[in-house]
Amino acid sequence: MIKMVDSFSMADWNTMHAFIAECYRKDHILCHKEFFEWQFRANAQGDTTIISAWDDGQLIGILGYLPFKIFWGQMDNPQEGVWGLYWMVRKQGPQGLGWLMMKRFQKMSSLLLTVNSSDMGGPFIQKLGWTRYSRVPRHIFVMDRARSSHMLSPGATQGDLEGFFLKLPVPVPSIERAAVLNQGNYNPDWTLYSHLKFGTVRSLEYLKWRFMDHPVFDYQIILQGPAHRPCVCIFRIEKAFGSYESNVGRIVDFYFPNDLKGIKEGQELFGAVLNSLKEAGCVYADFICSNKLCNEAARAWGGSEESEGRQVLPSRLAPIQHLLRHQNIAFVDLKNKIRPECSDLYVTKSDIDGDGPAGIPEKILR
Repeated sequence: MIKMVDSFSMADWNTMHAFIAECYRKDHILCHKEFFEWQFRANAQGDTTIISAWDDGQLIGILGYLPFKIFWGQMDNPQEGVWGLYWMVRKQGPQGLGWLMMKRFQKMSSLLLTVNSSDMGGPFIQKLGWTRYSRVPRHIFVMDRARSSHMLSPGATQGDLEGFFLKLPVPVPSIERAAVLNQGNYNPDWTLYSHLKFGTVRSLEYLKWRFMDHPVFDYQIILQGPAHRPCVCIFRIEKAFGSYESNVGRIVDFYFPNDLKGIKEGQELFGAVLNSLKEAGCVYADFICSNKLCNEAARAWGGSEESEGRQVLPSRLAPIQHLLRHQNIAFVDLKNKIRPECSDLYVTKSDIDGDGPAGIPEKILR
């Protein structure tokens, strides 16, 4: 008899580890216990936010979820929403189990979201009434022509790099690094950020969990401006390896007040971060974001949006894989039926599992 519960206990970790190794792969990042506990927010009792399906004591399916405050049209009244991630059913599982797990997931909230739904799962959730945008724009900023040419995707030429070059003014704006993110330097008045009216609330608690407490990646959080209206840019440097080795900048969050002063300061901050990545030896940097105003501010420094049907520089870097696969976003508002356009959403590479390790880092495997 199938039994489904809305949590998974870390006391059964060996069972979960075996499930992930079989259904994903043995070096999948979820096989790293510390990352797993972080991703699914294990509490003091060891319970994690995963719907788990069992058949006679055997784990046969999982669907992770993360409840967060979500702006959904009103900046002064965020809703309780739930993100879904890592939806998997064992091949030997009974037919229809995935459907039953999704139906259970949809009872958790009237507002549900996910990123990177698979080619198989995407049409499935669309049949349940979800809206799915197949591509979140990716902007690329080339900093080193010679080294970028070594990383070109098959079929791309050096001429294809022309539209992506970084263009910085002289002198370049400077950045102030916030050593510790706290209430004293980060307390945004969200009414000044109305372009973020459809997306996860970037609260202090959220930023601490998503970036400062990350068990693998070393993110840099840059703030400029007063605590009630900061411009924010968050990034990391990834070491690409495989067919070529280099550093690549990954800008994963970028937002600012949307008045004239805030847009100008946001543009300056983004340019200063790009210059910092260039000075750190990055070959290029990318920025994945749905929001039209944030993308317009980023394009002030050159760069271009990646084509929908053609890849010039790889986005999968550890190891390098020349796969044209865009980040996607899907959501459903079961109560109010609000359906914003993709460009009105604020979804970035950092949302939930959009920016995650490709596998267990070598230093951990040792």
